[in-house]
Amino acid sequence: MKRTIAVLLSAIFVLSCVSMAASALSMSAGTEALDACFIDGKFNNGFDYVYFSPKKGEGDTTKYPLMVWLHGMQSGKEKRAQLKWYEFSNWASDEYQSRFYNGGCYLLAVRASDSIINSWNGDDSPKLKATVNYFVSQNEGNIDTDRIYLGGYSTGGLMVWDAIAQFPGYFAAAIPIASTDQPTKEELSKLGETAVWIFSSDHDPYQLSESSDVQPVFNYLKANTKKPESVRWTRVSDQRFADGSKRYDLNTGKTMWDAEHFIWESVTYDMHMNDGVTPYVYTTTVDATGKTITFEDPNNGVISWLAKQTKGNKTSNSDTTFWSRIQAFFQKIADFFKNLFKF
Repeated sequence: MKRTIAVLLSAIFVLSCVSMAASALSMSAGTEALDACFIDGKFNNGFDYVYFSPKKGEGDTTKYPLMVWLHGMQSGKEKRAQLKWYEFSNWASDEYQSRFYNGGCYLLAVRASDSIINSWNGDDSPKLKATVNYFVSQNEGNIDTDRIYLGGYSTGGLMVWDAIAQFPGYFAAAIPIASTDQPTKEELSKLGETAVWIFSSDHDPYQLSESSDVQPVFNYLKANTKKPESVRWTRVSDQRFADGSKRYDLNTGKTMWDAEHFIWESVTYDMHMNDGVTPYVYTTTVDATGKTITFEDPNNGVISWLAKQTKGNKTSNSDTTFWSRIQAFFQKIADFFKNLFKF
C-alpha cells in the first residue's frame, strides 16, 4: 500500500512538471517534488544519469546552457541518489532557472558506475565526455555547446579537475567543490581559457581538500588565467547547511568528524541561505583580480556567474540578467499570493 501511494505521488509530481512545461515548480514545492522533475537516462557506452529539460514545448528552438553535476564517493550507489544528497534539483526550480542565460538550463546529474566505492577515477573522463556528447546529440538544437558547465563535489570535484585538464576548451566553466585532490601545474597550464570557481573548507579533514592545499592552485590560476574576473575561490571557515545547521552524528549527538567537508549547499543554494535572501554564512569569495565578491543580491550567485561564461565570452549577459531579475520579482509576488490564499 505504501509503495502504491509513493508511486502515485511520484506520478503526480512528474505530471505537474510536464503540464507546466519547463522549470515547472517553485523552490517552495520542496526537494521531493523538484527531484521528480528529473528524467532517467543512460548512455550504454558511458554512464547512466538523470536530467532536467528547460525546453518549453516542441516548438521551442531556444539554445540553453547545460550544467553537468558529479556526485561524491558513495553518493550514487542507488539510482537518483546523486540528486538527494546535494539538493541539486533546486536548480530546476522556477527561481533558479530564470537566472540562467536564455532563462533556463539543462541539468545532467551523472552517476559513477563503480559499484564498490562508487567513485570516479581518471579513466572516467573520456566516458564522461562521451556521455555528455550523447546527451547533447539527444537534445540537438536546444543545447548551446559554447555553454557546457561542469561541477562536482569531493571525488566529483577531483573528477572536475581531471576532465577539464584532459579536455581543455570543452567545458566553458568548472566548479570543483571540496576536491579530494588538487591538479598539477601541468594540468593547470591547460586551463588559461577556462572559467573556474573553486570551493574549499578551511578545516576540511580530508587530505588535500583543505583551503591551505587549494591556495597554491588559486595562486597559479590567478597568475596565468586569461579570464581573471571569471576565476573565483570561495573559502568556508565554518560549514553550515542552508538552514544554518551542521551535520550531527545521530548516535552521539556530536558534530560529525567530517562535517567541515560538507560544503555543497553553498553552491546548490546559489550562495544564499534557504530563505533565498541571506548571503551564505561563513564564506569569503575572491576573484583573480583580487576583488572580494559579495552576495547581498539574491540574483548574484553561482548561477549568475555561470550565465556570463562561454567558451569565448562571446555573448553579453547584461540583458539576460536584467530580465531574469524582473522574472524573479514577479515570481516572488506570485508565491506570496499563492501562500496567502493557499491555492
